[in-house]
Amino acid sequence: MRRVLCLLFLSLFLATGCGIVQRTTAVDQTQLNSRARKVVVLPLVNLTSTPNAGRIVGELLSTEIIAQTDFRMLERSEMMEYLSSGKIEMEEVLEKSAAARMGRELGVDTVVYGAVTEFRYKKGVDEDPVVGISVKMLDIPETRILWAESVTATGSMYTGRTSLSSLAHMLCADIVKTLASKKK
Repeated sequence: MRRVLCLLFLSLFLATGCGIVQRTTAVDQTQLNSRARKVVVLPLVNLTSTPNAGRIVGELLSTEIIAQTDFRMLERSEMMEYLSSGKIEMEEVLEKSAAARMGRELGVDTVVYGAVTEFRYKKGVDEDPVVGISVKMLDIPETRILWAESVTATGSMYTGRTSLSSLAHMLCADIVKTLASKKK
C-alpha cells in the first residue's frame, strides 16, 4: 500500500510539472508614455551556442510588440538593409551609443535592443527548454533607457512548453504584456 501511495504521489508531482521564471524589470513610465513612438527592434545579440537564437527571439519580440502595442514599427527589411551595409557590427548593438546612432540613422525615436542569454535544452532526464532574454528600450532624443527587462524561464514538458520556440514565444508575449501594461 505504501508503495502505491508513493508512486501515486510521484506521478502527481511529475504531472504538475515545474517551470521557473526569474524576472527583473525597470521602467521610466513618464517618459515611456510621453509621446507616440516609432520603434525598431534590432536583432538581439546571440550570446548562446544555438545558431540564430537572437534573430528568432527578435522576430518573436517584434511580432508581439506589433500585436500588443500601438507603437509604429519600422519595417524590418529597412533595418536589415542597414545592418547588411556594414555600418555597424552586430555585437556593437549591445552598446547604448551604437543603438542610439543606429536609431538616429534609421529615423526612429525608440530602439529595442538586447541579447538572448540562454536558448537551449537542459541536459538531464527531462531536457526542459531554457530561454533567457534581456532587452532595453532606448529613447533616441533623450538617449535614456525607458524600459528594461531581463527574464529567464525553464519550461517543463508536463506544462505544455515542450520546445524552445514555444517557451521563447511565451516569454516574448509576457515581456511585451509587461511593457504594454506600463504604457497607459
